[in-house]
Amino acid sequence: MSKPAYMVISIDVHKPEGMGPYAEGAMPLLQQHGANVLAATNRIQVEDGQWTRGRAVLIEFPSMDAAHEFWSSNEYEPLKAMRHDISDADILLVEGMFDDRLEPNAGAHYLLGGATSSDNDWVDEYMQKVPPVSARFGVQPVASGPAFETLEGNWGHDSMVLLRFPDASVFREFWYGDDYAPMKALREAHTHGAHVSFSEELD
Repeated sequence: MSKPAYMVISIDVHKPEGMGPYAEGAMPLLQQHGANVLAATNRIQVEDGQWTRGRAVLIEFPSMDAAHEFWSSNEYEPLKAMRHDISDADILLVEGMFDDRLEPNAGAHYLLGGATSSDNDWVDEYMQKVPPVSARFGVQPVASGPAFETLEGNWGHDSMVLLRFPDASVFREFWYGDDYAPMKALREAHTHGAHVSFSEELD
């Protein structure tokens, strides 16, 4: 069984009037390739660092193969050209950590981040301590690490992380609470990067 894949899009739209025609063409094609658009929103919150894009889009595919087939299809080429005309984007493709696709949840909240490490001395301790805390908050690790593809643009980080929380309030309790604080301090002492959060919604 193939693991799902996630297309993570950070985008600036400079011709908003073109988004309607683009979406009208892209959505049926995404559906043909078994994809679900989990989030498409301008309501992103920068949690740390500097984030250069104003909109986030998250698309789930049934597999990496399905995502590549969509991306390289002849049908998508004119739509890709249309998107290039109306926007600038950084687009990643990453395989999910687990076999199951995400269950729809209108209240779910995502944390998306990128980081570059100055060293790896902290990683083992961090990876031992974070999972028990994450489990208490119902965090679903979606994708993490350096094994991602940059399809377009410039991600600018050595690794990425995508986490799903039950809702925004749980995310804020985790991210800004005392339980995660020691691990956050450890990560920040050895990396530089940026994190944003956004809800599972389409607008």
